[in-house]
Amino acid sequence: MTDPAASGVPQEVQGGYEDSFLVRNHIHPVVFAFVCLFLVFILYQIIGGTLTYLIVGQTEITRDNVALVRLLTLVGQTIFILLPTLLLALLVNTRSAAVFQWKMPGGLETFFAALSLLFLQQVLQIYLYFQEMIPLPEPVREILGPLRESIEEMFRAIVAAESIPELLFVILVVAVAPAVIEEMFFRGLVQYTFDRVVTPLRSALIVGVIFALYHFNPFALVPLIVLGSFFGFLRYRSKSIVVAMTAHFLNNALAVLALYFGMEEDMLVGPSGGAEGEIAAVLAQLFLVGSLCALSFVAYLRFSGRGSADAGRPPEQS
Repeated sequence: MTDPAASGVPQEVQGGYEDSFLVRNHIHPVVFAFVCLFLVFILYQIIGGTLTYLIVGQTEITRDNVALVRLLTLVGQTIFILLPTLLLALLVNTRSAAVFQWKMPGGLETFFAALSLLFLQQVLQIYLYFQEMIPLPEPVREILGPLRESIEEMFRAIVAAESIPELLFVILVVAVAPAVIEEMFFRGLVQYTFDRVVTPLRSALIVGVIFALYHFNPFALVPLIVLGSFFGFLRYRSKSIVVAMTAHFLNNALAVLALYFGMEEDMLVGPSGGAEGEIAAVLAQLFLVGSLCALSFVAYLRFSGRGSADAGRPPEQS
């Protein structure tokens, strides 16, 4: 068994791991992590997806059944992801606070983490803009085209809202629940487990890749890897899953609001079409938002470094 301290895991969060189910039964952390990933995949994607299909009665999402699909999605995330995460966390550490790290971050730390996320979104949107320009053979386009349209239509059907009450429920399902539940699973349970055997930065990257693959969207794979790794770095740097949750919520909520207010087509400067002038304008925007992202991230690093001696220390138990 690899010494957890050697991977850079703070000594403050070691307590409870030495007496855990993993240590007593000599189970390697990486094996346990992949067992957790496989189990949650089966529970949520296979069992939860099958139950949703049986209850809804069809695979197509329409205005008539979208409310039920959203409700089932929320219930499925809670039952098939959150509850297993809480139970599995007790196997990797007898103190769940060490796994999830609920330390409340400072105001400026959270502000600059959120600001970095906003500019990072723009950078990734520009990446997608150029990704669409990659020439593909016609047979490949014929296969990928319908698949992409299907994914986009499903996303719009779930996210689109026609009233304020519906919008609030969509934000709950698409932003609040994933920010809490997915972060507890990926940046809490899974990343904590990988932290036992690799450096925190490698752990954040590995979990970021797994996070992206779990979303089954090949057209947004790179942005999802970047976002997942970014959330993982926030959790590592801040020693707080709350910061990662905040960034995740902001990322998803902005996507919902952009669609609701019809702003999803205004993410880039200039008209669409790939004209030379437009590409120059987009490159200029990339330089601008990239610079702002770097500056805000440096500010985040500065403020998240304060009080690091106490970072990650679980609350005292009475």
